[in-house]
Amino acid sequence: MALSRVRTEVRFWGVRGSMPAPGPHTVRVGGNTTCVSLQMDQELLVFDAGTGICRLDTFMQTAPVKDPNRRLFLSHYHWDHIWGLPFHCLAPGQANGLEVFGEAKDGLSVDQILAKQMAAPIFPVPLETVSRDMHFNTVRGGDPIPVNADLAVTTCTMRHPQGAIGYRVQTPGGSLCVITDHEHPDEGLSEDVVAFARGATVVVHDAQYSPEEKKGPKKGWGHSSWEEAARLAKAAGVERLFLSHHDPARTDDELQDVLQRAREVFPGTELATESTVLEL
Repeated sequence: MALSRVRTEVRFWGVRGSMPAPGPHTVRVGGNTTCVSLQMDQELLVFDAGTGICRLDTFMQTAPVKDPNRRLFLSHYHWDHIWGLPFHCLAPGQANGLEVFGEAKDGLSVDQILAKQMAAPIFPVPLETVSRDMHFNTVRGGDPIPVNADLAVTTCTMRHPQGAIGYRVQTPGGSLCVITDHEHPDEGLSEDVVAFARGATVVVHDAQYSPEEKKGPKKGWGHSSWEEAARLAKAAGVERLFLSHHDPARTDDELQDVLQRAREVFPGTELATESTVLEL
């Protein structure tokens, strides 16, 4: 008798880059900033804490799995990736036992950096008020992060102003690779990032710019074009690519055009939206 496989679910809660983009032109794709989750049984892994994490908090209030083991992996600390964190910490029960992973910066630990975000006069509730049951872990690009016997996280350094890291999760059913806030070099793809994504089941890739923007006025801003994302997926032999970290000025209709053009390079391309749910 075959054993049933544990369901591993990936959900997108925020898919915009740089800043939120509410309005009628972003209704279908969504206007919240970056947040992706992977849940397998009692384990909930969350990647970045943009404004989308508040949608996750609402979902968890009625989710079938109660009080999962929660781990938050931060790519870096630019506003669009941590905007929702103070509100996540204040959501009922969300700070209890939360493990947070991120890089140290300028001699500051993860908790010291995040405490600045919640210090007066920026936010009315200091981090120390809600952090008694939170655990902060320093990681660097290249570090492995064991979760349990069935889940393992590896990391890779991204090329982005002030630095960032990407995450890859290996599960019994497949792998999820989150590559955000990365700028490939002019002469071609970043070979280390291609190797990091190689053979992944699902790759979520920064696709903020058009090729023209990436080579022109946005050069050096630390992001990829949709074309580079598609080329990486093809070079790395991944199964499915989800374009994400969409430019806040890009409308739903414009992103549909981006999707069609990206599929000409890599047919297995999808558009990450706030309604996207998939199973590994």
